[in-house]
Amino acid sequence: MPHTTHGRGRPRLESTDERIFEAAHELLRQKGPAAVNIDSVAHRSGVARTTIYRRYRSRRELLTALMERLVEPAPPAPDLPVREKLRWVLDRICDILQNRLGPGATAAVISDSDPEFTTAVRARLATRLSSLIDLMNADIESGRLSPDIDPDTVLGILVGAYLAEVLRFGSPREGWTDRAIDFLTPAVTSHLSRS
Repeated sequence: MPHTTHGRGRPRLESTDERIFEAAHELLRQKGPAAVNIDSVAHRSGVARTTIYRRYRSRRELLTALMERLVEPAPPAPDLPVREKLRWVLDRICDILQNRLGPGATAAVISDSDPEFTTAVRARLATRLSSLIDLMNADIESGRLSPDIDPDTVLGILVGAYLAEVLRFGSPREGWTDRAIDFLTPAVTSHLSRS
């Protein structure tokens, strides 16, 4: 049976760690961060509270570890065409908000119902998105993107478009990603047709 060791005591079973993570993740996705605490995770996972406390001294540590695993997209390849980079970013936004954070956690961030959680999510996203902004700035410098665009605004438009689609229809409609990318690509590369 796979296990890992962390200091003194018995080795940790990876299956136990996975059960804790899965339970905490489902609670976060469905009900938001307020539902994630040691008692609820123990109840849902079937792992004893004492076992969870050996891994996470508090709810805060548990949520921090959960966020580490959930929001970690590596940047796309720098040589991808602009359209494919935009698709990659939009796909990651959909995955983070729909699958990783889920509706419960996304609603909590939008409403700021748990300021500590909101701050943690924003910090984690800012760290991850900074590499995307660097890629966009490199594309601006190389002439692949219009010098008039602001990378933060482009990311904001993509996040806002996804949220608007979910608010209106419950989830992205079939073909929505293609239509969104088809609309945005000319806007960020419009200088190429004028050159």
